[in-house]
Amino acid sequence: MSQSNYTASSIIALDFPDNVRMRPDMYIGDRSIEGFHHCAFEIIDNSVDEHLAGYASEVTVTLYSDSILEVADNGRGIPIDIHKNEKISAIELVMTKLHAGGKFDNDSYQVSGGLHGVGLSVVNALSEFMEVDVHRNKKIYRIRYEQGIKTVSLHEIGISNKNGTVVRFKLDPTIFRDVTHYNPEILIARLKQSAFLNPGLKMTFVNLLQKSESESDKTSNVHEFCYQGGTAEFLKSDINLHADMLFNAPVRIVGEENGISIDIAFQYRTTNDDPIILSYVNTIHTKSHGLHVDGFWTAYEKLMKTYGERWKIDKKGTRITKRSLSIGLTCIINTRVPNAEFKGQTKDKLTEPARTSAIVRTLTESLLANYLEKHRDITEQILEKAVKEMEALESAQKALENSRSGKLKRKEALTILAGKLADCTSRDPAKREIFIVEGDSAGGSAKQGRNREIQAILPIRGKILNVAKKQDVLKSEIIKMIFASLGISPSLTQQDGYLEKLRYHKVIIMTDADVDGSHIQILLLTFFYRFMPALINEGYLYIAQPPLYRISAGKDSVYAYSDGEKDELLKSPRFSGKRAEIQRYKGLGEMNADQLWETTMDPSVRKLRRVEINNEVVTRERIDLLMGESGNPVEKKEFILSNADFVTNIDDIG
Repeated sequence: MSQSNYTASSIIALDFPDNVRMRPDMYIGDRSIEGFHHCAFEIIDNSVDEHLAGYASEVTVTLYSDSILEVADNGRGIPIDIHKNEKISAIELVMTKLHAGGKFDNDSYQVSGGLHGVGLSVVNALSEFMEVDVHRNKKIYRIRYEQGIKTVSLHEIGISNKNGTVVRFKLDPTIFRDVTHYNPEILIARLKQSAFLNPGLKMTFVNLLQKSESESDKTSNVHEFCYQGGTAEFLKSDINLHADMLFNAPVRIVGEENGISIDIAFQYRTTNDDPIILSYVNTIHTKSHGLHVDGFWTAYEKLMKTYGERWKIDKKGTRITKRSLSIGLTCIINTRVPNAEFKGQTKDKLTEPARTSAIVRTLTESLLANYLEKHRDITEQILEKAVKEMEALESAQKALENSRSGKLKRKEALTILAGKLADCTSRDPAKREIFIVEGDSAGGSAKQGRNREIQAILPIRGKILNVAKKQDVLKSEIIKMIFASLGISPSLTQQDGYLEKLRYHKVIIMTDADVDGSHIQILLLTFFYRFMPALINEGYLYIAQPPLYRISAGKDSVYAYSDGEKDELLKSPRFSGKRAEIQRYKGLGEMNADQLWETTMDPSVRKLRRVEINNEVVTRERIDLLMGESGNPVEKKEFILSNADFVTNIDDIG
């Protein structure tokens, strides 16, 4: 546009709902599975806020067919009277005006999910439809919007003997093109979390997607959560349920000062796991933490340093640090903060009020000091573990310095990889990708069919070490090969920024679509999760999707990647009424090099699944259950039977 044509008419001011629908990522972060579920969480959190305000005691979430979600509470009900300034009903105001709501008024909500949230109005704008029923004044009122536009005005539909709000909505598939269905497990995990963080609040999930043959079966579709033990029960009964702990009962402190309250609990695992620190403000999960977590760490590190020196456990006075104290730590920091403000629309980090850090620090110091003095045995166990972990870190640092700043010595790497890794020619890690392939046969086809400029192949065979059970990972030749191929020394993974040495920005696991292939896939995922979590967090780890079938009729052939896709193709005009030949691929080795390239490796047509962690708690729980030494064999078998269609014989699982 030339300067002469740039006038006032060039400026476009968008009104609701267009201002949200045209740029949804500004409000919900993205339109992936995370953003899709974030919309549901916003509506759920509104109901939880009614509990925080002292009114709601129950929240029920119902999942219907066609991805319709309903959230109901027994709070006060959204006001339906006319707003004196806006001249519309209060419910219309909160459904159509950004940053409108009772949470800006301290008389209505002392604490809530906080400012800068996306709220009801944004979810309304992004929904195919949203319908709200308000139970208030002994009546039921209803209003309906479609794509953020009011289609049914507020009107009375009946009488009621209770108060509360019911929100039914379906997110718009024209906005969320790649994700159209809720994952019940993600919703259940969120409701369970809210119940733990709000003692006495009953959270119920009803899954009407599951069809039951009898009335008694329908109870399995209803999940109810109500707890009294707060953060300590959250740790013991959920996060650390399948883990070996340094001490049995979690350390828990609860207190309040100047309107800011804390409920903090922590335990230590006996392993050298990365820490799990879950922080919440007014039940909102702050993934990037913020002032409340800063306050806790300042107090905790100071206290433990003091005890370590006083009791002569840390003789050097340098080994009790935040870093050594964090190894194996599982901690929940739950705070309630008036007028909480967050960074960004998705509320990942607490930024205001500034006094939060100092108050949390003061509360932690006074309450925790009292606990640690009374339970010296627990305090000494923590200190001794921290000293031991720092000694291990110092040994790793020496190994790092002896290995040319973290790079594997070339001679050592060549010895490990001799005859195994088929590397690519490109020098640019951003363009390079490595396929970790099950078996020499499939590895041979992959080597022949690959793009030699950007694709490297590492065939693996034999037993892969279960790194969830063993500490001495480097006894595994396969693990050594993976480290060497990626260009990362094992000692580097204890350092920040170790991915700077990574030789490939796509690490792709490619295994057979059978039980053995799935087991290898799980073992590799466990390894990367435990020892290179940054690989997952930065989006560098993928799983290849080879086809299950090749359908042919005459000269026409096509690949199907699932049973459902195969059935649809056979019913389609392309193959209907024809004598179609179906080839089932049981292993990668059954495809020749050209077929493997055109179905699984060609970047222009292949299907890759990026490995993501949507829920840290659920992920760690699954790893502990399936791969940990303390996992219950019965629970393990039940989980696999419920979640793996391909399993036919698991009697030997222990």
